[in-house]
Amino acid sequence: MTDTTTPPETTMNPMQQEVLEALSKQPDWQPLSRNVIESIREQLHEGLADVAAKLSPDNAMWVSKHKLTTVHGCEANHMASLTNFEWTLGNVKGTVLHKAIELGLNWRGPVVPAVVVDEALDQLAHNEGASASQFIEQLPEGDMAQLRSSAIDLYTKFDECFPTLKAAWRPVLESSARYEMFDQRINLSTRADLTLGAPGSKVIIDVKSGRLHSSHREELRFYALVEAMRTGMTPRRLASYSLVTARPEVEDVTEGVLQAAVRKTVDGIKHMVELQRDHRKPTTRAGNACLWCPLITSCKEGASFIVRRNDPDATNN
Repeated sequence: MTDTTTPPETTMNPMQQEVLEALSKQPDWQPLSRNVIESIREQLHEGLADVAAKLSPDNAMWVSKHKLTTVHGCEANHMASLTNFEWTLGNVKGTVLHKAIELGLNWRGPVVPAVVVDEALDQLAHNEGASASQFIEQLPEGDMAQLRSSAIDLYTKFDECFPTLKAAWRPVLESSARYEMFDQRINLSTRADLTLGAPGSKVIIDVKSGRLHSSHREELRFYALVEAMRTGMTPRRLASYSLVTARPEVEDVTEGVLQAAVRKTVDGIKHMVELQRDHRKPTTRAGNACLWCPLITSCKEGASFIVRRNDPDATNN
C-alpha cells in the first residue's frame, strides 16, 4: 500500500542526474594528507618570499582569479582592467544570475524564474554596497528589458540543469575566502559561485553563462589552493558548469592540481609586481578577453582578432 502522507521524490531530468553523478563522492575517495598540504604551503611561501620583500602591509598585493587570468593572458588588458572596468549588459548579467541563484536557493514557495530575477534586479539596483547598483538603476527601459530577458533565460537554465540543492548538502552561494601571507603583504582572495559539502570534502562550483575555456579550470585550481591554505584541508572536487551546453567539467583535487596552482599563482604574482610596482612594459596577446577589453578601440591586435573570430557566443561571465 502506498503511503500518501509522504510526497514522492521529484524525478530528476537527465541534466540534473548528470550533475548529481559528477559531484557525488566516490566510495574510494580519500582526502589529501596534512603533510601534502604543508608541503604545498612551503612551496607557495618560498616562491613568493623575494616578491614579498618589495611590498608592505600598506602597499599590499591583492590577488584574485580574474587578475591571475588576465596577467597570464594579455598583460596590457590586465593593466587596463585595474583602472578602466565598466559595467555592460554583457558582464552584468552574470551578477544578476548569481543573485537570482542565491535568492532561489532560499525562496519560500514555488520558484518562478521571472519573479526571482525581478527580485534580484530590484535588490541589486537598490543596494548601495553592490558595485553594479548604479548601472542597473540607470538602465534605459529597453536595455533593462534586454537584461531581464537574458537573466531569466540563464536562471531558467540553472533551474532546469541543477538538482534541488538540499540543506544537508550545505550549499553556500557567493562564498568568500582569503589567505593572507607575509603579514598581509600578499593576499589571495576568492569568491565561489557555489560550494557544497563540509570542509575537507567540499565541492567548489563555478557557474558559467557561456562556453567553458581552459582558464576556468585554472581559476578553480586557485580556489582550491586558497581553500587548502586557509583551512588546512583541500576541497574534494572542482566543477565548472556551462549553462549553454548543460555540461559539467570536473576535476578531483590532487597534489598535482595544487602544485600546478602554486606555479601559476607564483608566476602570476611575480608578473603583477613587475608590471604594477617595477613598471615593466606590458605585453599584448590577442584572445577572448579582447571582446570586453577597454583598449579595444586602440589595439590593432585585438581588433584583428575580433574580425577573424566567428563565434556567436561572445560573452562568458
